[in-house]
Amino acid sequence: ALRGVGVEPVLDCVAEYLPCPLDRLPPQLQLLGSSNTKSKKQQQNEKMEEDDDRDKIPITLGHPLHPSTLAYVFKVLHMKGRGGSGDGRVAFARVYSGTLKARDSVRIISPSSMNSVTDGEGKNGRKTKYPVSKIGGMLELSGGKFDNLPEGSCPSGDVCALVGLKGVVTGDTLLAMAASNDTANNSKRKKKKNDLHWKQYTDGVHLAGLASPKPVLTVRVEAASSSEQSRLSAALALLAVEDPSLVVEETPTSTLISGLGELHVEVVLDRLQREYGLEVRTGRPAVTYKEALLLEDGEEMIETDGMVEYDRTVGGVRLQGAVRLQLSRSAAQSSSAGQDLCIPPEDPTVTLSPEARAYFNLGSDASSSPDESEHKYPPSLRALLSGARGSLKRGRLGPHSLANCECHILEVDSELSGSDASFPGAMRAAAANAVTSLLESLVRDDRIVILEPKMNVEISVPTEKVGDVLSDLTGRRGAVDDVAMAEEGGHGGGDHGKAMVQAEVPLIEILGYANSLRSLTGGEGSFSAEYKGHAPQDGL
Repeated sequence: ALRGVGVEPVLDCVAEYLPCPLDRLPPQLQLLGSSNTKSKKQQQNEKMEEDDDRDKIPITLGHPLHPSTLAYVFKVLHMKGRGGSGDGRVAFARVYSGTLKARDSVRIISPSSMNSVTDGEGKNGRKTKYPVSKIGGMLELSGGKFDNLPEGSCPSGDVCALVGLKGVVTGDTLLAMAASNDTANNSKRKKKKNDLHWKQYTDGVHLAGLASPKPVLTVRVEAASSSEQSRLSAALALLAVEDPSLVVEETPTSTLISGLGELHVEVVLDRLQREYGLEVRTGRPAVTYKEALLLEDGEEMIETDGMVEYDRTVGGVRLQGAVRLQLSRSAAQSSSAGQDLCIPPEDPTVTLSPEARAYFNLGSDASSSPDESEHKYPPSLRALLSGARGSLKRGRLGPHSLANCECHILEVDSELSGSDASFPGAMRAAAANAVTSLLESLVRDDRIVILEPKMNVEISVPTEKVGDVLSDLTGRRGAVDDVAMAEEGGHGGGDHGKAMVQAEVPLIEILGYANSLRSLTGGEGSFSAEYKGHAPQDGL
Protein backbone atom coordinates (compact mmCIF):
# COMPACT_ATOMS: atom_id res chain seq x y z
CA ALA A 1 0.00 0.00 0.00
CA LEU A 2 2.93 2.37 0.65
CA ARG A 3 4.06 2.09 -2.98
CA GLY A 4 0.61 1.59 -4.48
CA VAL A 5 1.30 -2.04 -5.46
CA GLY A 6 -1.64 -4.45 -5.44
CA VAL A 7 -4.17 -1.96 -4.08
CA GLU A 8 -6.63 -2.26 -6.98
CA PRO A 9 -6.76 -6.10 -6.95
CA VAL A 10 -7.42 -6.05 -3.21
CA LEU A 11 -10.27 -3.57 -3.65
CA ASP A 12 -11.69 -5.66 -6.50
CA CYS A 13 -11.66 -8.74 -4.25
CA VAL A 14 -13.39 -6.79 -1.48
CA ALA A 15 -16.18 -5.78 -3.85
CA GLU A 16 -16.43 -9.24 -5.39
CA TYR A 17 -16.21 -11.63 -2.45
CA LEU A 18 -17.10 -9.79 0.75
CA PRO A 19 -20.81 -9.52 1.69
CA CYS A 20 -22.77 -6.38 0.91
CA PRO A 21 -23.28 -4.10 3.94
CA LEU A 22 -27.01 -4.07 3.19
CA ASP A 23 -27.17 -7.82 3.78
CA ARG A 24 -25.74 -7.61 7.29
CA LEU A 25 -27.94 -7.71 10.35
CA PRO A 26 -28.39 -4.40 12.21
CA PRO A 27 -26.06 -3.86 15.18
CA GLN A 28 -27.08 -5.06 18.60
CA LEU A 29 -29.06 -2.34 20.40
CA GLN A 30 -29.94 -1.96 24.05
CA LEU A 31 -33.27 -0.21 24.53
CA LEU A 32 -33.31 2.38 27.30
CA GLY A 33 -36.31 2.89 29.51
CA SER A 34 -37.32 -0.77 29.46
CA SER A 35 -37.66 -2.54 32.79
CA ASN A 36 -36.02 -5.90 33.38
CA THR A 37 -38.36 -6.80 36.23
CA LYS A 38 -41.63 -7.32 34.36
CA SER A 39 -43.97 -10.23 34.80
CA LYS A 40 -44.03 -13.09 32.35
CA LYS A 41 -47.43 -11.98 31.02
CA GLN A 42 -46.14 -8.47 30.31
CA GLN A 43 -43.06 -9.86 28.60
CA GLN A 44 -45.19 -12.17 26.42
CA ASN A 45 -47.52 -9.31 25.43
CA GLU A 46 -44.60 -7.04 24.54
CA LYS A 47 -42.95 -9.81 22.54
CA MET A 48 -46.12 -10.27 20.50
CA GLU A 49 -46.31 -6.51 19.88
CA GLU A 50 -42.66 -6.39 18.84
CA ASP A 51 -43.21 -9.30 16.44
CA ASP A 52 -46.13 -7.42 14.86
CA ASP A 53 -44.02 -4.28 14.55
CA ARG A 54 -41.20 -6.17 12.90
CA ASP A 55 -43.64 -7.59 10.35
CA LYS A 56 -44.80 -4.07 9.48
CA ILE A 57 -41.34 -2.43 9.57
CA PRO A 58 -38.77 -4.78 8.02
CA ILE A 59 -35.95 -2.21 8.16
CA THR A 60 -34.98 -1.66 11.80
CA LEU A 61 -32.95 1.06 13.46
CA GLY A 62 -29.24 0.72 12.67
CA HIS A 63 -29.77 -0.67 9.16
CA PRO A 64 -28.03 1.44 6.47
CA LEU A 65 -31.39 2.11 4.76
CA HIS A 66 -33.12 3.28 7.94
CA PRO A 67 -33.83 7.05 7.75
CA SER A 68 -33.16 7.79 11.45
CA THR A 69 -29.62 8.80 12.38
CA LEU A 70 -27.62 6.51 14.68
CA ALA A 71 -23.83 6.74 15.13
CA TYR A 72 -21.17 5.20 17.38
CA VAL A 73 -18.09 7.01 18.73
CA PHE A 74 -15.19 4.57 18.38
CA LYS A 75 -12.30 6.94 19.13
CA VAL A 76 -11.66 10.30 20.78
CA LEU A 77 -8.57 12.46 20.28
CA HIS A 78 -7.52 15.87 21.51
CA MET A 79 -6.14 18.13 18.78
CA LYS A 80 -5.14 21.63 19.71
CA GLY A 81 -6.83 24.18 17.51
CA ARG A 82 -9.23 21.64 15.99
CA GLY A 83 -11.92 20.66 18.48
CA GLY A 84 -14.43 23.30 19.42
CA SER A 85 -15.18 22.00 22.93
CA GLY A 86 -12.41 23.98 24.65
CA ASP A 87 -9.98 21.06 25.11
CA GLY A 88 -9.60 20.24 21.40
CA ARG A 89 -11.75 17.12 21.61
CA VAL A 90 -12.38 15.41 18.26
CA ALA A 91 -14.75 12.44 18.15
CA PHE A 92 -14.43 9.82 15.41
CA ALA A 93 -17.81 8.25 14.75
CA ARG A 94 -19.23 5.56 12.48
CA VAL A 95 -22.72 6.26 11.14
CA TYR A 96 -24.91 3.14 11.12
CA SER A 97 -28.10 4.64 9.72
CA GLY A 98 -29.35 8.00 8.46
CA THR A 99 -27.11 10.96 7.69
CA LEU A 100 -25.13 12.96 10.24
CA LYS A 101 -24.65 16.62 9.35
CA ALA A 102 -22.69 19.51 10.78
CA ARG A 103 -24.72 21.70 13.17
CA ASP A 104 -27.02 18.77 14.04
CA SER A 105 -28.10 18.36 17.67
CA VAL A 106 -27.51 14.86 19.02
CA ARG A 107 -28.21 13.00 22.24
CA ILE A 108 -25.07 11.55 23.83
CA ILE A 109 -25.79 8.22 25.53
CA SER A 110 -22.84 6.90 27.55
CA PRO A 111 -22.43 3.36 28.94
CA SER A 112 -21.25 4.84 32.27
CA SER A 113 -24.54 6.69 32.78
CA MET A 114 -26.47 3.50 31.96
CA ASN A 115 -24.49 1.51 34.50
CA SER A 116 -24.94 4.06 37.26
CA VAL A 117 -28.68 4.50 36.63
CA THR A 118 -30.37 1.46 35.15
CA ASP A 119 -33.45 1.32 32.97
CA GLY A 120 -33.11 4.98 31.99
CA GLU A 121 -34.63 6.12 35.30
CA GLY A 122 -33.24 8.09 38.18
CA LYS A 123 -33.49 7.31 41.86
CA ASN A 124 -36.91 8.96 42.02
CA GLY A 125 -38.20 6.93 39.07
CA ARG A 126 -37.85 9.82 36.62
CA LYS A 127 -36.45 9.50 33.12
CA THR A 128 -32.74 10.15 32.88
CA LYS A 129 -31.96 13.23 30.79
CA TYR A 130 -29.06 12.33 28.57
CA PRO A 131 -27.09 15.41 27.47
CA VAL A 132 -27.82 17.04 24.13
CA SER A 133 -24.97 18.70 22.28
CA LYS A 134 -24.66 20.45 18.95
CA ILE A 135 -22.05 19.34 16.43
CA GLY A 136 -19.75 22.30 15.89
CA GLY A 137 -18.38 21.02 12.60
CA MET A 138 -16.77 18.17 10.71
CA LEU A 139 -13.20 17.49 9.69
CA GLU A 140 -12.17 15.88 6.43
CA LEU A 141 -10.30 12.59 6.88
CA SER A 142 -7.75 12.42 4.09
CA GLY A 143 -4.27 11.01 4.61
CA GLY A 144 -3.76 12.52 8.05
CA LYS A 145 -5.05 15.93 6.95
CA PHE A 146 -7.93 17.34 8.96
CA ASP A 147 -9.50 20.18 6.97
CA ASN A 148 -12.71 21.85 8.10
CA LEU A 149 -15.91 20.99 6.23
CA PRO A 150 -18.37 23.83 6.93
CA GLU A 151 -21.35 22.03 5.34
CA GLY A 152 -20.13 18.50 5.90
CA SER A 153 -22.37 15.47 6.04
CA CYS A 154 -21.71 11.78 6.63
CA PRO A 155 -24.07 9.13 5.19
CA SER A 156 -24.63 5.67 6.67
CA GLY A 157 -21.64 3.37 6.45
CA ASP A 158 -19.03 6.16 6.53
CA VAL A 159 -16.84 7.51 9.33
CA CYS A 160 -16.42 11.14 10.25
CA ALA A 161 -14.55 13.40 12.67
CA LEU A 162 -16.81 15.61 14.78
CA VAL A 163 -15.84 18.70 16.78
CA GLY A 164 -17.74 20.66 19.38
CA LEU A 165 -19.26 17.72 21.29
CA LYS A 166 -18.67 18.36 24.98
CA GLY A 167 -18.45 15.38 27.28
CA VAL A 168 -18.33 12.72 24.56
CA VAL A 169 -16.07 9.72 25.27
CA THR A 170 -15.13 6.53 23.46
CA GLY A 171 -18.05 4.10 23.28
CA ASP A 172 -20.85 6.69 23.31
CA THR A 173 -23.90 6.45 21.06
CA LEU A 174 -25.11 9.50 19.13
CA LEU A 175 -28.80 9.87 18.38
CA ALA A 176 -30.00 12.74 16.16
CA MET A 177 -32.59 14.89 17.95
CA ALA A 178 -34.41 15.99 14.79
CA ALA A 179 -35.18 12.42 13.79
CA SER A 180 -36.18 11.63 17.34
CA ASN A 181 -38.75 14.43 17.49
CA ASP A 182 -40.14 13.67 14.04
CA THR A 183 -40.56 10.00 14.80
CA ALA A 184 -42.19 10.69 18.16
CA ASN A 185 -44.63 13.20 16.67
CA ASN A 186 -45.63 10.82 13.89
CA SER A 187 -46.13 8.08 16.44
CA LYS A 188 -48.38 10.24 18.62
CA ARG A 189 -50.58 10.99 15.64
CA LYS A 190 -50.91 7.26 15.03
CA LYS A 191 -51.74 6.78 18.73
CA LYS A 192 -49.43 3.81 19.11
CA LYS A 193 -47.96 4.21 22.55
CA ASN A 194 -46.27 0.79 22.46
CA ASP A 195 -44.91 1.04 18.92
CA LEU A 196 -41.36 -0.38 19.02
CA HIS A 197 -40.29 1.68 16.00
CA TRP A 198 -40.63 5.07 17.70
CA LYS A 199 -40.18 3.87 21.28
CA GLN A 200 -36.52 3.30 20.44
CA TYR A 201 -36.19 7.05 19.87
CA THR A 202 -38.36 8.45 22.64
CA ASP A 203 -36.58 6.33 25.24
CA GLY A 204 -33.23 6.09 23.47
CA VAL A 205 -30.99 3.22 22.44
CA HIS A 206 -27.38 2.31 23.02
CA LEU A 207 -25.02 0.32 20.81
CA ALA A 208 -23.31 -2.62 22.45
CA GLY A 209 -19.80 -1.60 21.40
CA LEU A 210 -16.70 -3.14 22.98
CA ALA A 211 -15.89 -3.66 26.66
CA SER A 212 -12.50 -2.43 27.87
CA PRO A 213 -10.39 -5.01 29.71
CA LYS A 214 -9.57 -4.33 33.34
CA PRO A 215 -6.06 -3.04 34.19
CA VAL A 216 -3.45 -5.40 35.61
CA LEU A 217 -0.53 -3.06 36.41
CA THR A 218 -0.57 0.03 38.62
CA VAL A 219 2.12 2.72 38.88
CA ARG A 220 2.27 5.67 41.23
CA VAL A 221 3.18 8.95 39.50
CA GLU A 222 3.84 12.43 40.80
CA ALA A 223 4.77 15.69 39.14
CA ALA A 224 8.29 17.06 39.35
CA SER A 225 7.00 20.05 41.32
CA SER A 226 3.81 20.85 43.21
CA SER A 227 3.02 23.66 40.74
CA GLU A 228 2.69 21.09 37.90
CA GLN A 229 0.34 18.76 39.78
CA SER A 230 -2.76 20.46 38.38
CA ARG A 231 -1.37 20.17 34.84
CA LEU A 232 -0.67 16.47 35.44
CA SER A 233 -4.23 15.87 36.63
CA ALA A 234 -5.68 17.66 33.60
CA ALA A 235 -3.44 15.73 31.18
CA LEU A 236 -4.31 12.36 32.74
CA ALA A 237 -8.02 13.22 32.53
CA LEU A 238 -7.66 13.84 28.78
CA LEU A 239 -5.70 10.62 28.26
CA ALA A 240 -8.33 8.64 30.17
CA VAL A 241 -11.01 10.01 27.83
CA GLU A 242 -9.05 8.86 24.78
CA ASP A 243 -8.16 5.44 26.23
CA PRO A 244 -10.98 3.69 28.16
CA SER A 245 -8.58 0.95 29.33
CA LEU A 246 -6.51 3.53 31.25
CA VAL A 247 -7.71 4.01 34.83
CA VAL A 248 -6.63 7.08 36.81
CA GLU A 249 -7.15 7.25 40.58
CA GLU A 250 -6.33 10.45 42.42
CA THR A 251 -6.19 10.76 46.20
CA PRO A 252 -5.07 13.70 48.36
CA THR A 253 -1.65 12.08 48.73
CA SER A 254 -0.99 10.20 45.47
CA THR A 255 -1.93 9.66 41.82
CA LEU A 256 -2.19 6.11 40.48
CA ILE A 257 -2.42 5.08 36.84
CA SER A 258 -3.37 1.52 35.89
CA GLY A 259 -2.96 -0.10 32.48
CA LEU A 260 -2.85 -3.40 30.64
CA GLY A 261 0.87 -3.93 31.04
CA GLU A 262 4.29 -2.34 31.31
CA LEU A 263 4.30 -1.15 27.70
CA HIS A 264 0.87 0.46 28.08
CA VAL A 265 2.02 2.46 31.12
CA GLU A 266 5.28 3.42 29.37
CA VAL A 267 3.33 4.79 26.39
CA VAL A 268 1.21 6.93 28.74
CA LEU A 269 4.30 8.30 30.49
CA ASP A 270 5.94 9.03 27.14
CA ARG A 271 2.87 10.94 25.96
CA LEU A 272 2.87 13.02 29.15
CA GLN A 273 6.41 14.10 28.38
CA ARG A 274 6.14 14.44 24.60
CA GLU A 275 2.69 16.02 24.20
CA TYR A 276 2.21 17.86 27.49
CA GLY A 277 5.81 18.63 28.47
CA LEU A 278 5.48 17.05 31.92
CA GLU A 279 8.35 15.40 33.75
CA VAL A 280 6.93 12.86 36.20
CA ARG A 281 8.48 10.59 38.79
CA THR A 282 7.21 7.02 38.98
CA GLY A 283 7.16 4.45 41.73
CA ARG A 284 7.64 0.72 41.55
CA PRO A 285 4.94 -1.03 39.47
CA ALA A 286 2.36 -2.99 41.43
CA VAL A 287 0.71 -6.03 39.88
CA THR A 288 -3.01 -6.65 40.40
CA TYR A 289 -3.60 -10.01 42.09
CA LYS A 290 -6.93 -11.73 42.71
CA GLU A 291 -8.20 -14.63 44.79
CA ALA A 292 -10.39 -17.51 43.62
CA LEU A 293 -12.13 -20.60 44.95
CA LEU A 294 -10.43 -23.97 44.58
CA LEU A 295 -13.15 -26.56 44.00
CA GLU A 296 -12.54 -30.27 43.79
CA ASP A 297 -13.28 -32.31 40.69
CA GLY A 298 -17.01 -32.67 40.21
CA GLU A 299 -17.78 -30.10 42.91
CA GLU A 300 -19.99 -27.31 41.65
CA MET A 301 -20.56 -25.19 44.75
CA ILE A 302 -19.74 -24.75 48.45
CA GLU A 303 -22.55 -24.07 50.92
CA THR A 304 -22.66 -22.86 54.50
CA ASP A 305 -23.48 -25.39 57.21
CA GLY A 306 -27.10 -24.34 57.64
CA MET A 307 -28.14 -20.83 58.66
CA VAL A 308 -25.24 -18.66 59.87
CA GLU A 309 -26.60 -16.46 62.65
CA TYR A 310 -25.33 -13.01 63.59
CA ASP A 311 -26.48 -11.45 66.90
CA ARG A 312 -24.67 -8.42 68.28
CA THR A 313 -25.59 -5.32 70.21
CA VAL A 314 -23.78 -2.21 69.04
CA GLY A 315 -24.37 1.08 70.81
CA GLY A 316 -27.47 -0.24 72.52
CA VAL A 317 -28.96 -1.38 69.18
CA ARG A 318 -29.46 -5.07 68.52
CA LEU A 319 -28.40 -6.41 65.11
CA GLN A 320 -29.73 -9.91 64.53
CA GLY A 321 -30.10 -11.97 61.38
CA ALA A 322 -29.37 -15.36 59.83
CA VAL A 323 -28.30 -16.13 56.25
CA ARG A 324 -27.67 -19.33 54.34
CA LEU A 325 -25.74 -19.03 51.08
CA GLN A 326 -23.51 -20.87 48.65
CA LEU A 327 -20.45 -19.96 46.58
CA SER A 328 -19.73 -21.29 43.11
CA ARG A 329 -17.59 -20.57 40.09
CA SER A 330 -18.67 -17.90 37.67
CA ALA A 331 -20.08 -18.90 34.31
CA ALA A 332 -16.85 -17.95 32.52
CA GLN A 333 -14.68 -20.07 34.81
CA SER A 334 -17.10 -23.02 34.70
CA SER A 335 -17.05 -23.02 30.89
CA SER A 336 -13.23 -23.04 30.86
CA ALA A 337 -12.88 -25.77 33.49
CA GLY A 338 -10.62 -28.52 32.24
CA GLN A 339 -9.36 -26.33 29.41
CA ASP A 340 -7.33 -23.15 29.91
CA LEU A 341 -7.21 -21.94 33.50
CA CYS A 342 -5.92 -18.51 32.43
CA ILE A 343 -8.93 -16.22 31.91
CA PRO A 344 -9.62 -12.54 32.61
CA PRO A 345 -11.05 -12.07 36.12
CA GLU A 346 -14.64 -11.04 36.73
CA ASP A 347 -16.04 -9.28 39.77
CA PRO A 348 -18.09 -11.49 42.09
CA THR A 349 -21.87 -11.37 41.65
CA VAL A 350 -24.61 -11.82 44.24
CA THR A 351 -27.99 -13.35 43.35
CA LEU A 352 -31.12 -14.23 45.30
CA SER A 353 -33.07 -17.47 45.46
CA PRO A 354 -36.87 -17.44 45.12
CA GLU A 355 -37.15 -18.02 48.88
CA ALA A 356 -34.94 -15.01 49.64
CA ARG A 357 -36.94 -12.86 47.24
CA ALA A 358 -40.18 -13.95 48.86
CA TYR A 359 -38.83 -12.95 52.28
CA PHE A 360 -38.57 -9.35 51.03
CA ASN A 361 -41.97 -9.55 49.27
CA LEU A 362 -40.49 -9.41 45.77
CA GLY A 363 -42.20 -12.48 44.37
CA SER A 364 -40.57 -15.87 43.96
CA ASP A 365 -41.29 -16.54 40.29
CA ALA A 366 -37.66 -16.12 39.21
CA SER A 367 -34.19 -15.66 40.61
CA SER A 368 -32.57 -12.27 40.49
CA SER A 369 -29.99 -11.43 37.85
CA PRO A 370 -27.10 -8.92 37.81
CA ASP A 371 -29.03 -6.83 35.26
CA GLU A 372 -32.02 -6.35 37.57
CA SER A 373 -32.56 -2.75 38.65
CA GLU A 374 -31.58 -2.78 42.31
CA HIS A 375 -32.65 0.80 42.99
CA LYS A 376 -36.21 -0.56 43.14
CA TYR A 377 -35.31 -2.94 45.98
CA PRO A 378 -36.24 -2.10 49.59
CA PRO A 379 -33.40 -0.63 51.71
CA SER A 380 -33.04 -3.84 53.74
CA LEU A 381 -32.45 -5.93 50.60
CA ARG A 382 -29.96 -3.45 49.19
CA ALA A 383 -28.13 -3.60 52.52
CA LEU A 384 -28.08 -7.42 52.35
CA LEU A 385 -26.50 -7.37 48.88
CA SER A 386 -24.06 -4.63 49.91
CA GLY A 387 -22.87 -6.64 52.90
CA ALA A 388 -22.24 -9.75 50.78
CA ARG A 389 -20.37 -7.80 48.09
CA GLY A 390 -18.27 -5.94 50.63
CA SER A 391 -17.15 -9.16 52.28
CA LEU A 392 -16.27 -10.69 48.89
CA LYS A 393 -14.01 -7.73 48.11
CA ARG A 394 -11.89 -8.29 51.22
CA GLY A 395 -9.24 -10.89 50.45
CA ARG A 396 -8.36 -13.63 52.90
CA LEU A 397 -4.81 -14.34 51.71
CA GLY A 398 -3.88 -10.70 51.10
CA PRO A 399 -5.30 -7.36 49.96
CA HIS A 400 -6.88 -8.99 46.91
CA SER A 401 -10.56 -9.21 46.07
CA LEU A 402 -12.27 -12.46 45.15
CA ALA A 403 -12.82 -13.05 41.42
CA ASN A 404 -14.72 -15.44 39.16
CA CYS A 405 -17.20 -16.25 41.92
CA GLU A 406 -20.98 -16.24 42.31
CA CYS A 407 -22.64 -15.86 45.69
CA HIS A 408 -26.19 -17.20 45.80
CA ILE A 409 -28.23 -16.26 48.89
CA LEU A 410 -30.57 -19.15 49.66
CA GLU A 411 -32.40 -18.18 52.85
CA VAL A 412 -32.75 -15.09 55.06
CA ASP A 413 -34.35 -14.80 58.49
CA SER A 414 -34.41 -12.34 61.37
CA GLU A 415 -36.20 -11.83 64.64
CA LEU A 416 -36.40 -8.11 63.93
CA SER A 417 -39.30 -6.52 62.14
CA GLY A 418 -38.93 -4.93 58.73
CA SER A 419 -40.12 -1.64 60.20
CA ASP A 420 -37.25 -1.49 62.71
CA ALA A 421 -34.67 1.18 61.98
CA SER A 422 -31.88 -1.33 62.65
CA PHE A 423 -33.21 -3.92 60.20
CA PRO A 424 -31.09 -2.82 57.16
CA GLY A 425 -27.95 -2.75 59.31
CA ALA A 426 -28.74 -6.20 60.64
CA MET A 427 -29.15 -7.56 57.11
CA ARG A 428 -25.82 -6.05 56.02
CA ALA A 429 -23.98 -7.49 59.02
CA ALA A 430 -25.62 -10.92 58.70
CA ALA A 431 -24.71 -11.25 55.01
CA ALA A 432 -21.12 -10.12 55.59
CA ASN A 433 -20.77 -12.52 58.54
CA ALA A 434 -22.07 -15.49 56.51
CA VAL A 435 -19.67 -14.84 53.61
CA THR A 436 -16.73 -14.27 55.99
CA SER A 437 -17.33 -17.47 57.95
CA LEU A 438 -17.56 -19.56 54.78
CA LEU A 439 -14.39 -18.04 53.28
CA GLU A 440 -12.42 -18.48 56.51
CA SER A 441 -13.33 -22.17 56.57
CA LEU A 442 -12.07 -22.45 52.98
CA VAL A 443 -8.79 -20.76 53.94
CA ARG A 444 -8.25 -23.32 56.72
CA ASP A 445 -8.73 -26.09 54.15
CA ASP A 446 -6.39 -24.41 51.62
CA ARG A 447 -9.20 -24.04 49.12
CA ILE A 448 -8.51 -20.43 48.13
CA VAL A 449 -5.72 -19.64 45.67
CA ILE A 450 -4.07 -16.43 44.50
CA LEU A 451 -4.48 -15.50 40.83
CA GLU A 452 -1.72 -13.59 39.08
CA PRO A 453 -1.76 -11.95 35.63
CA LYS A 454 -0.11 -13.93 32.83
CA MET A 455 1.25 -12.50 29.58
CA ASN A 456 1.64 -14.05 26.13
CA VAL A 457 5.23 -13.24 25.14
CA GLU A 458 6.83 -13.45 21.69
CA ILE A 459 10.63 -13.14 21.68
CA SER A 460 12.78 -12.74 18.58
CA VAL A 461 16.37 -13.86 19.28
CA PRO A 462 19.41 -15.06 17.30
CA THR A 463 19.40 -18.83 16.90
CA GLU A 464 22.62 -19.23 18.87
CA LYS A 465 21.04 -17.49 21.87
CA VAL A 466 17.86 -19.59 22.04
CA GLY A 467 19.19 -21.82 24.80
CA ASP A 468 20.10 -18.89 27.03
CA VAL A 469 16.68 -17.28 26.53
CA LEU A 470 14.82 -20.54 27.27
CA SER A 471 16.85 -21.06 30.43
CA ASP A 472 16.05 -17.49 31.53
CA LEU A 473 12.32 -17.98 30.88
CA THR A 474 12.33 -21.14 33.01
CA GLY A 475 13.84 -19.16 35.87
CA ARG A 476 11.02 -16.63 35.47
CA ARG A 477 8.34 -19.35 35.87
CA GLY A 478 7.53 -19.17 32.18
CA ALA A 479 5.92 -21.94 30.13
CA VAL A 480 7.33 -22.19 26.60
CA ASP A 481 4.62 -22.91 24.01
CA ASP A 482 6.60 -22.98 20.77
CA VAL A 483 10.05 -22.30 19.31
CA ALA A 484 10.25 -21.54 15.57
CA MET A 485 13.80 -21.80 14.25
CA ALA A 486 15.02 -20.13 11.06
CA GLU A 487 15.41 -22.49 8.09
CA GLU A 488 18.98 -23.43 7.28
CA GLY A 489 20.26 -21.98 4.06
CA GLY A 490 17.20 -19.76 3.67
CA HIS A 491 16.93 -16.02 3.96
CA GLY A 492 18.16 -15.03 7.38
CA GLY A 493 19.51 -18.51 8.07
CA GLY A 494 22.96 -19.48 9.26
CA ASP A 495 24.62 -17.97 12.31
CA HIS A 496 22.68 -14.73 11.86
CA GLY A 497 19.22 -16.35 11.64
CA LYS A 498 16.43 -15.41 13.98
CA ALA A 499 14.22 -17.68 16.07
CA MET A 500 10.79 -16.89 17.46
CA VAL A 501 9.98 -18.06 21.00
CA GLN A 502 6.38 -18.03 22.24
CA ALA A 503 5.79 -18.41 25.96
CA GLU A 504 3.39 -17.65 28.79
CA VAL A 505 5.08 -15.74 31.63
CA PRO A 506 3.72 -14.09 34.81
CA LEU A 507 3.61 -10.32 34.49
CA ILE A 508 5.61 -9.76 37.68
CA GLU A 509 8.51 -11.73 36.20
CA ILE A 510 8.90 -9.69 32.99
CA LEU A 511 8.90 -6.21 34.48
CA GLY A 512 12.07 -4.65 33.08
CA TYR A 513 12.63 -7.68 30.84
CA ALA A 514 13.85 -5.53 27.94
CA ASN A 515 17.18 -4.79 29.68
CA SER A 516 17.71 -8.44 30.60
CA LEU A 517 16.97 -9.57 27.04
CA ARG A 518 19.44 -7.10 25.59
CA SER A 519 22.13 -8.42 27.94
CA LEU A 520 21.40 -12.04 27.00
CA THR A 521 21.34 -11.46 23.23
CA GLY A 522 23.96 -8.75 22.86
CA GLY A 523 21.34 -6.18 21.92
CA GLU A 524 19.86 -8.28 19.08
CA GLY A 525 16.74 -9.59 20.85
CA SER A 526 13.30 -8.01 20.99
CA PHE A 527 9.99 -9.06 22.50
CA SER A 528 6.31 -8.17 22.69
CA ALA A 529 3.87 -9.02 25.48
CA GLU A 530 0.07 -9.20 25.54
CA TYR A 531 -2.18 -9.74 28.54
CA LYS A 532 -3.84 -13.17 28.47
CA GLY A 533 -5.64 -13.46 31.81
CA HIS A 534 -5.23 -14.43 35.46
CA ALA A 535 -4.14 -17.93 36.48
CA PRO A 536 -3.33 -19.62 39.81
CA GLN A 537 0.07 -18.63 41.15
CA ASP A 538 2.56 -21.48 41.03
CA GLY A 539 6.27 -22.14 41.13
CA LEU A 540 6.95 -20.06 44.27
